[in-house]
Amino acid sequence: MIIIYCCQLLKIPAVGALFSSRDVEERKNNIEKIWEHLRVVEEQCFSYEKKLFGGDTINIVDIAIGSTINFLVTIEDIIEVKILDGEKFPHLYSWFNNFKGTPIINENLPNQEKMVASIIKLRNTKVVNN
Repeated sequence: MIIIYCCQLLKIPAVGALFSSRDVEERKNNIEKIWEHLRVVEEQCFSYEKKLFGGDTINIVDIAIGSTINFLVTIEDIIEVKILDGEKFPHLYSWFNNFKGTPIINENLPNQEKMVASIIKLRNTKVVNN
C-alpha cells in the first residue's frame, strides 16, 4: 500500500504550472508547492536507508518515481533552478542517484540535451498557442 501512496504523492499539479510559467513570482510559488510535495515524499517514502524500492534491483515503483524525478531534473536545466536539492531531500536525492546509476537505467535514460531541447520546443509551442 505504501508503494501506491508514494506514486500518488508524485502527481504534482505545480509541475505543469512551473513548466508553463514565465513570471518569476509564479515560478517561485510553484517551486515551493513542488518542494512541499517532495518533503512529504521524502518523509513518507524515502526515510529509510534502502538503495531502491526493490532492494538491490529496479522494480516498477523505481521506474515510475524515477521517471517523474528525471523530468523534474530536466526542468531544472531549463529554468536554471535547483528543485531536487540534496540538502533538502537527502534520501530522495540519494535514491535518485542510485536509480540512475543502475546499469539498465543508465544505459536507457534519454539523452539529457535532447530532452531539454524537446521540452523547450514543447514549452514554446504551448506558450505561443495560449
